[in-house]
Formats: sequence, C-alpha cells, structure tokens
Amino acid sequence: MPNNHNNHNNQNWANSFRSKWLSEGLSKETVEYSKAFGKHLSQSYKGISTSQIRNIYGELKRIELKGFVNEKTSFLLLKPKVAYAAKRHSSVGMKDFKKVFDKAYDKINDEKSFLNFMQIMEATLAYHKSFGGK
Repeated sequence: MPNNHNNHNNQNWANSFRSKWLSEGLSKETVEYSKAFGKHLSQSYKGISTSQIRNIYGELKRIELKGFVNEKTSFLLLKPKVAYAAKRHSSVGMKDFKKVFDKAYDKINDEKSFLNFMQIMEATLAYHKSFGGK
C-alpha cells in the first residue's frame, strides 16, 4: 500500500485492503490503512456519516456477541444491507466502504477472520470519528 495518503479520493481502497489481515491478524500496516481509510471516509465528498457506519458496525457487533457460527445467516445478509445503504446514500465514501466491505466479506469464513475484520472496523470507525466524521 502506498505510504502517501494525501490523495485519498484517487486511491483504490478495495485493492489496498489485504485479505491476509483477516487470516493472519492485524499489523502496523493494517492500522495505517484503517487510519487513512477512516480519514477518507470522513473527508471525502459527501462523506459517510458515523451513523451509517454504526448501523453496519452495530449489526457486526451483535453477530460478534452471539458468535459468528451461531449468526452466520445474519452475517450473510449484511452484504445486501450494505449494498442497499450504498445505493440509498450514494456518496463517494459509502461506495468505497461497500467495495472494501465486499472484498473482506468474501474472505470471512470463520470466527478468526470475522474477529480480525471486527478489529479493522473498530479502528476505521475510531479514525473516522477522530478526523471529524459526523
């Protein structure tokens, strides 16, 4: 992933997302990605609101608390919910969020990869808020 995050709008966030973060766990590279992505989501033209992220994150958190194995159907239904949200709130930030979510979603197949994804989401949400996300 490029170290220069000054031009966030031209970055292909889905291509920069590393599937190995889901299988192997987080690294400093993951945190840097979450920081840059959270900033992009908060500052892109018609950015994504905290409530839009929180709606998805809240559902992910509920799945986490009940256990990924027990809530696999709820997880599977998140992809169409994110697609609907991206269409409803057609901002650059929401479209980029959907692309990253879709890439991660396709690689989440067990509790470990789900929990690693949750950590990435938590970091991204925290940075989104820290950069002034509304």
